[in-house]
Amino acid sequence: MNKKKYYSGNNLGNQWLWHISIACFVLAGLTGFLYRLGMMGWVPGDLSLGNIRHAHSHLMFFGWAVPLPFYIIMQKIVDKTDSGMEGINTMKYSIAAVLFFGLLAYPFFLFYGYRPVNIGSASLPLSVIFSGFVMIGWYGFLIGYWKSRTTLKEDESLPWIDGALVLLTVCSLGAWGVAVIQEVTPSSHLLMKSMTHFFLAAFTEGWVVLVLSGVLISELEIGRQHWWASPQFALGAIAIGAPLTFPYGISESLLTPMLLGTARFGGGLAAIGLLSVVYAIFKSGKWRHAIWIWPVALLTLKGIMQLGASVVPSSFWLADPGLRVLYLHILLLGGLTLLAFAWFNRRTSVSKIFFHLVGGTIMVTLLTLLMFTGVWPKVLSGAWIIDALALGALLPILAVIAYWIKLTQFSNRMRNVDYE
Repeated sequence: MNKKKYYSGNNLGNQWLWHISIACFVLAGLTGFLYRLGMMGWVPGDLSLGNIRHAHSHLMFFGWAVPLPFYIIMQKIVDKTDSGMEGINTMKYSIAAVLFFGLLAYPFFLFYGYRPVNIGSASLPLSVIFSGFVMIGWYGFLIGYWKSRTTLKEDESLPWIDGALVLLTVCSLGAWGVAVIQEVTPSSHLLMKSMTHFFLAAFTEGWVVLVLSGVLISELEIGRQHWWASPQFALGAIAIGAPLTFPYGISESLLTPMLLGTARFGGGLAAIGLLSVVYAIFKSGKWRHAIWIWPVALLTLKGIMQLGASVVPSSFWLADPGLRVLYLHILLLGGLTLLAFAWFNRRTSVSKIFFHLVGGTIMVTLLTLLMFTGVWPKVLSGAWIIDALALGALLPILAVIAYWIKLTQFSNRMRNVDYE
């Protein structure tokens, strides 16, 4: 039998895409570990902590938080049809472009940050340029998805995937806006900060939350009977509220009462939308699964934290950057990563032990990040927390590598069976 170009059902096709995406996660994680070592004074060469942080976050965004969900969406379409190959090919090569340019931007973020690189007589901001190509890859995926989306017309997750991709497009406008402002009014720090955090808010609170909700609704088969209000209400609340949270990232000295009020309103609206999704999942009873309970629990915690930020005094969290770091990791390292590996686990024979190893180490990482906030009791604080942060950053990487090895072994077995 000839080898199939696309696998279906519980198998994984186009393996090289998810292999590269997991490799990006590992590299970004190791960069985060390097950042923690830098906090201990162990920064190699002329690297700066700021550039290490930029390299870590951009690769995690461009190499993991976008291409892996793209892959899941593409496989969902592949599983439902034998047609629409043109759209599927467009999606596949767009994912490849996103990964390629995301990796290409990584060393320039690491060594130069956003600074231009001297090439002969020219001075080019290569990290920014390659990031722009990443976003063009996003648009390519949108084109391929649009050609094939009718395949999902009966699927409950379709509006959530549509909404997620709309928010991804919206957030890219913030990134392009930063480039324009740098050229037109580089002295406008408030406008620059606003556009930067508009991108981040629409990306994390919009794209990530909506695509994770869509995957959960699809995988757990959440129906209309499980919602306390219509799913359109939850979707609209997240989509409208997410971009409005951008002022949360602006420094306190630049934050006006109107901006803070906008952020509170948007955050509260988005939190209600997410908690509505969680309610539907709990009502279905399908969260009581050893695998799915991990991402569901973390998304619940994320929603509660976001709702709390909308009502508690702003001084509680604005002056504590550690809380914001913890919050982002609960969503991205916790919710996104564990949902991705739960998706893999459902389609493979990899032992659940390796999934729980990933989940357990991520919980340790989140605990170490909690230690670095003002919530942690001062009596338990000390210089040892910096060491704990470094250890916490390393453990999930080792667990993911172990899972990756088992995933590769499964894929090789499936490929050998397919050749027979």
